[in-house]
Amino acid sequence: MKAALLKGPGTIEVSDVPIPNPPPGWVRIKVIRAGICGTDKAFFRGTYRPGKLPIVPGHEFAGIIDSVGENVDEGIIGARVTSEINVSCGMCWFCMNGMRTHCPYRKVLGITIDGGMAEYVITPVKNIHIIDGLTYQQACFVEPLAAVLEMIKLAPPPPNGRVAILGLGTIGLLALQVLRLHAPRLLVAVARSESPKFKLAKSLGADLTANPEEALEIARTGTPEGAGFDYVVEATGSPEGLNLALRIVRPRGVIAGKSTHGEEVPLDYTSLVVKEVSLVGSRCGPFPPAIRLIREGLVRVDPLVTSTYELRDVRDAFEASFGREEIKVQVKISKD
Repeated sequence: MKAALLKGPGTIEVSDVPIPNPPPGWVRIKVIRAGICGTDKAFFRGTYRPGKLPIVPGHEFAGIIDSVGENVDEGIIGARVTSEINVSCGMCWFCMNGMRTHCPYRKVLGITIDGGMAEYVITPVKNIHIIDGLTYQQACFVEPLAAVLEMIKLAPPPPNGRVAILGLGTIGLLALQVLRLHAPRLLVAVARSESPKFKLAKSLGADLTANPEEALEIARTGTPEGAGFDYVVEATGSPEGLNLALRIVRPRGVIAGKSTHGEEVPLDYTSLVVKEVSLVGSRCGPFPPAIRLIREGLVRVDPLVTSTYELRDVRDAFEASFGREEIKVQVKISKD
């Protein structure tokens, strides 16, 4: 089969690799479409190292089940699905206490084992979710939207709060829409000056758009006592984002960390302590409510797809994904 093979920083190419066969309890998915996410970009840039090299990246994907392993009902062959990415042991302390995404023995599709940027991928049957009512393009957003819902679970926004979203990539724009559903008093989308994404952010529910300096001014003039925002999402994908979040969040406010750029961050730790700020990281989350939000049109994902490439052009797709105007670059793997 054809697969995108990441061999090291800056080196990705389409290669012929063996078609995987699903072991007992697993299924094989014919991949139709896959998205390039911030983690994939960090692998390509070399700031974040995957669990193995070479590796087939891609953990935002959707397709059709075409084969099953032993102990799996063949009736699901032909189902349109997406998949969770963590393959956990099910027996350790973390798994037994509802934290299987932190299983120390887990494998992760597209990060430690081969992922979905190939014609076929295998995954445990317990990880699959039916995507009826969604297009394949939409279904590739279930995984990142689920990660935003995990953010909300671990760091709930305050009622009637003042919220800032730093970074208007996929996660930032998904977070903006989910937080809009929580009816904030003020929702500000923050990106670099003259961002081409400001117009889209406004159409998706932002009250204001601002560059970093303007965000500092809004924090000074548009919040009680000029103390800052109640809730700040840091989704810049940049090491500089966290300190900006710390500057604009109010004392005892919340910073929800969503960047996985792989770089060390110089942090104004004293301000974090003195302001008594809660800094909460989050990653993988629940798929069923994410599917429902997209299916019901409560979160719009189609406007986030800015470019689509064929698998044969995967290197071009990765290089394009760093463009300032790009939000989500997807790769068409197979025909439906």
